[in-house]
Amino acid sequence: MGRDTRADICQAATEIISTKGYEKASLREIAEAVGITKASLYYHFSSKNELFDAILAPLLTDLRSALDEVSDREWSEEAAQVVLGQFIDSFITHRAIGAWLARDMCALSASEHSLKELRVLIARLHLWLAGPDASFEDRIRAVAATEIVGGVLSSLVSVADAPPEVLRKTLLESSMAVLSLHSHRGTTASATSSTPERHAGRPARHGAPQGAHRVPHLQR
Repeated sequence: MGRDTRADICQAATEIISTKGYEKASLREIAEAVGITKASLYYHFSSKNELFDAILAPLLTDLRSALDEVSDREWSEEAAQVVLGQFIDSFITHRAIGAWLARDMCALSASEHSLKELRVLIARLHLWLAGPDASFEDRIRAVAATEIVGGVLSSLVSVADAPPEVLRKTLLESSMAVLSLHSHRGTTASATSSTPERHAGRPARHGAPQGAHRVPHLQR
């Protein structure tokens, strides 16, 4: 089987850019890591921005698969756990890319198209996670629940060697705790409270049974 030079370039670029940052990584250095000339690299990618798009594509594909239809999904605590799990899985699968994006501000301006789609997907997740009839507090919790993922994965010291299964379990528990849907011990609010309130800070939502609402599509 012949060599997949394009894939090798993306792999080398991910490793170098995630270490040095987008601005300091050079195409010449990436080409040398692959064992080709810079001219050969330009045969596959006409610019660093195009290479950036190619690196980001696998993460976007997984997020798109997980989140594209989330607005049509009925909201419930159980569904929130599933959706957050899929979101976390995407970033753990592409951990180097996700961590790099979380800490490299220069990368945020590298590709308007890719990053715009990323922002739309995550905004859709925030809107859905906040739940039906969301208050400001609900919306803040929804954002905080996803920011935990980038914050933890961007750590180069504390959790760099954490096994994927430990990362997933702990991140999901932490995100759900921030949403106040489940405690860090996995106990649902409904199981621990007999009051009409679903949990502290989020009043019960009347007018339809839990999980029966739908969140409208975001305008693209």
